[in-house]
Amino acid sequence: MRAALFSLCLVPVLFAACSSSDDPKGGSSHAGAAGQTSGGAGAGGAAGSADDSAGAAGTSGAADAAGSDGVSCVELGQGQIKLVVTGLPATVAASITLSGAHEESLSESTTLTDVDGGSYTVSAERVYDADPLVRTAYDAQISRPEFCLQDGRTQTVTVSYSKIVPSNQLWTIGIDSTLFGFASDKLTSSGSPVPTSTAKLPVGTSMAFDRDGNLWVAGASVADPTVARYAAVWLAGVGVPHPDFAYNLPIACVPAIKGVALDGSGNVWLSACGKQVFRIDRPEETPGANEEPVDIAADVTLSGFDEQNEDLAFDSAGNLWVAAGGQVLRFDRARLGSDDSDAPDLVLDVTTDDATPRALAANFLTFDLAGNLWASDFVGNAVFEIAKAGLGATGTHQVVAKAHVTIDVQAVISRPAFDDQGSLWLSLATGQFGKLTAAQLAVSSSAGAPTVPALMISNSDMGYADGIAFFPAASALPLASAQP
Repeated sequence: MRAALFSLCLVPVLFAACSSSDDPKGGSSHAGAAGQTSGGAGAGGAAGSADDSAGAAGTSGAADAAGSDGVSCVELGQGQIKLVVTGLPATVAASITLSGAHEESLSESTTLTDVDGGSYTVSAERVYDADPLVRTAYDAQISRPEFCLQDGRTQTVTVSYSKIVPSNQLWTIGIDSTLFGFASDKLTSSGSPVPTSTAKLPVGTSMAFDRDGNLWVAGASVADPTVARYAAVWLAGVGVPHPDFAYNLPIACVPAIKGVALDGSGNVWLSACGKQVFRIDRPEETPGANEEPVDIAADVTLSGFDEQNEDLAFDSAGNLWVAAGGQVLRFDRARLGSDDSDAPDLVLDVTTDDATPRALAANFLTFDLAGNLWASDFVGNAVFEIAKAGLGATGTHQVVAKAHVTIDVQAVISRPAFDDQGSLWLSLATGQFGKLTAAQLAVSSSAGAPTVPALMISNSDMGYADGIAFFPAASALPLASAQP
């Protein structure tokens, strides 16, 4: 794998796979082919980190922060700083901070004259466009993140922004473990657009993006790692992808993993067969530590399930929600730091709001922009809403769905996802996925008069679209990939 990554370093668009650093927030360290590879593909290495600032060194060295004679930089006289910003559309402003003898926030190329000499640092935050469906995210590389401005001299700093590869796209898992990405501008009306991106990864039916656009996936077969992470760069579909983290867990049943989700700290949670949920702490290693998947034990195991658990999701408070046996379960955040075999804090049985209520079964979970919990009923070909007001109780309760929307009987609904406008995207019949608008989601429907999605996308090569995900996730959603 190292040889393959080395050769890819010669291709500019794949730079992010070769020079990255990690900024873990807690969690234990696993040995493995690991690291925090960013999605940015700039001119100096991978951009972006868990705190959204980009400032990886380009060609500068320690001498840049000192005087030309190598001694400590002193505040003396005045000079000129020339800032050059590249890679952004005209409609997107940069977010750059100059710190030191002179401090200023900057949003475009400029030349600062008569500024005090001395030591300076330059940082650049991730920025976004204003796309209403799913935004494009840009990270930056900085040619001189630290420098010494000497009296009468000019220092040029180039801030090179580049798109994080999977951003501005809807992603779904198609046939033969092929990921399909559709850019926002291909999703404005019904039709059969050519996918913007395709990437062949050994992914099963579950995936989740981290904050940097890297993709965590469940293995497609018993021959694949239980869970692996692929750097965002691989989603461009160039080269043969290699995971930079690959873990095997001791799970005897199949299919091993039924759901993947990341919490706010970047820890990976797996809903597994055998009535268990596992947590793998966010890894701390750098990429390429090992070439083969590593056998590990879960850092946390939850086993308080009476029925087989399926999908899982986190709310904005960090509580874990799990679909199991058709019910909706909540495990409070305070319990998620260690192994736990006790019953959930909340168990919900959901019914329709009809005159003769019928049970609704939760198989897949997602939150909307207002904090309401939505579930998809695989057998019932429906999605339904549990109002936020009903999510704070404890014990076992029966609740009435605020809305339940039934789709055509041919639909095969897996995990849906909300876009920035509050519309819900979900899989439909073979070769199709589509969108239910916020207005459609407010009106219940039945099998006798199903709701027709407002927009449908078809692709004969896709097969059944298995799971929908956006990167970046909408800013109001409680997802690890959500952005400001």
